[in-house]
Amino acid sequence: MSNETANRRAAMPTVANPILERRTVENSNRNLLKHLQPGLAVLDVGCGSGAITRGIAERVGPQGRVLGIDPGETLIADAQRHTAEVPQLAFQQADLFNFETDERFDMVTCARVLQWLNRPEEALVRMKNLLKPGGILAVLDYNHERIEWSPEPPAAMQTFYAAFLKWRQDAGFNNAIADHLRDLFERNGLEEVTVETQFEISRKEDAGFSVASRIWAEVAEIRGPQLVRDGYISEEERLRAIEEYDQWIATTGESMQLYLLAVEGRMSQP
Repeated sequence: MSNETANRRAAMPTVANPILERRTVENSNRNLLKHLQPGLAVLDVGCGSGAITRGIAERVGPQGRVLGIDPGETLIADAQRHTAEVPQLAFQQADLFNFETDERFDMVTCARVLQWLNRPEEALVRMKNLLKPGGILAVLDYNHERIEWSPEPPAAMQTFYAAFLKWRQDAGFNNAIADHLRDLFERNGLEEVTVETQFEISRKEDAGFSVASRIWAEVAEIRGPQLVRDGYISEEERLRAIEEYDQWIATTGESMQLYLLAVEGRMSQP
């Protein structure tokens, strides 16, 4: 499908997004913590509403500089509301594929973003080219084909999830992007490439199980209307998936594991 279709499907609906709002650098991008130190210049690509970006800015301190970019106008507006008290932090509405700056960064980070791009390798090259020599590119993303539920979720949610993956695939998105990142990094000249598992696991006995495992009901609520409009599921199927999945969480659901990898590489020195 066309870039226009991919951009339309990737665009975050303007409804409030509880998934974005509860993420922090500590709970959702902890792979960065070992690198963040005062004075660093960091670019956060696909920063959304800026929750993780703000945590990055706190750790690089006033001596540092953090810029978050995202194509979503509403998301950037939300992010900018929090910048006044953090002088080292700025947000800009920008699409990575058109983003131009003379600035180079000690780190470029991109979390859960390449899964929504139909040209992930081009995006990776663009991010690499924004690094200083010796700078670090840190990408965090999913393989949606390797999700694990115990026991299996209701048939209605399985139907929705399969439709969601097909809807993404038909737009040119790679549902298994996490397991292709090492190859992309190495093929494009990044050095010292490392891969760390960052699986997101929620279990019945965890206090946050009902919130964490509900991510797919939230996806059905937030993204589901797009699938309905595009003809991948019916509205009745979408609503049934939410209802039955919430019932699974409340009764028989024991665990859910999202397959997430953190892949990092270093820009070569001259």
